[in-house]
Amino acid sequence: MVTVYARHSGKCPHEGKEFYRGCDCPKWLRYSLSGKQHRIAASTRTWTVAEEKREELQKRLDAGDSPAVASSSEQATISAAIETYLIAKTSEGIQPATLRKLRFQLSALEKFMAARSKFFPEQLTAQDVIEYRATWDGWKSGLTRQKAQTNLRGFLKAVGRADLLSVLKSIKLSREDYARLKPRPFTEAELKRLLAQVPVTFPEPKKAARMTALIHLMVSTGLAIRDALQLERANLEGGWLRIQRQKMQQTEKGKVTQKLDESLARELETVTNGNSRYVFWNGNSDAFVASNNLLADIGQLMRDAGLYVKGNVSHRFRDTAVDFWLGKGESLSTVAMLLGNTVAMVEKHYADLASKRMEERLAKVPTRSW
Repeated sequence: MVTVYARHSGKCPHEGKEFYRGCDCPKWLRYSLSGKQHRIAASTRTWTVAEEKREELQKRLDAGDSPAVASSSEQATISAAIETYLIAKTSEGIQPATLRKLRFQLSALEKFMAARSKFFPEQLTAQDVIEYRATWDGWKSGLTRQKAQTNLRGFLKAVGRADLLSVLKSIKLSREDYARLKPRPFTEAELKRLLAQVPVTFPEPKKAARMTALIHLMVSTGLAIRDALQLERANLEGGWLRIQRQKMQQTEKGKVTQKLDESLARELETVTNGNSRYVFWNGNSDAFVASNNLLADIGQLMRDAGLYVKGNVSHRFRDTAVDFWLGKGESLSTVAMLLGNTVAMVEKHYADLASKRMEERLAKVPTRSW
């Protein structure tokens, strides 16, 4: 007989009353099989939802379909395995935004398996994995599906289910995916139009000045939005930009060193936000939320200027910086150093721009006439 019970937290006033229904402590399922007691996380804090899962499991047991599980002391549930996996990823220094996506995707796997009354990694089958991946078909972006599959493969390896990796075949990108991935640098005329729109969209003088300085900075240096937001005044000493990219804080890569134009350096020195340490950020709010708010402002500015491209907002400034450098004859290896990225990654994203700029230079090579 499967029963539902609550595992109360130490602060819960109903601790010791395992069948109390009114609190929001985690709910668990318990039953005995072959002389062993098994405990399974119901993956919910609502008693009625736990009751539904109890009924599903009870039907399986009544039908003689004994779940291939061990006692909770010997085996972690999918829910517990996900938490352990996320803790490990956090200690590896991955960014909060990446961690949120990872939690969302793995929680979807947990819910998918719970709906099938399967609560342990050992219960996963090839069919489960294939059918779970099929739920992604509604996602328009093939790149999103590729990243989700990479995350799923990492989790399966971590829980000892590498035997299921062979069913996760490569996800191919569509023409639309490749079109979205292509760099979209601004032309000089578009850039002038965008900057002219700043005081119109943001009539408050200080905000307009800060937005203008931010665009100048990102177009000139190719900084990502988080790096620009969290730029410190100390990073600009001597007219040089010296930072470690936020995305690569825990690695030896990601160092950016650039000589700044004198007028840009002076402009950044005069921008004030009431913080003695940061140029654009106040240092108190959540950096992820602050960068999203900044992206929203940039998106609105681009819409007002008639230059908005869905899914490609601040990265267009980075594309514009790369296009400028390539147009001046800089190599991809130099561009990679300026961006704080690997040559392979720059070649992957900017091969088309490099080819275009090379053709422009080749067109200027003198030709022999007869």
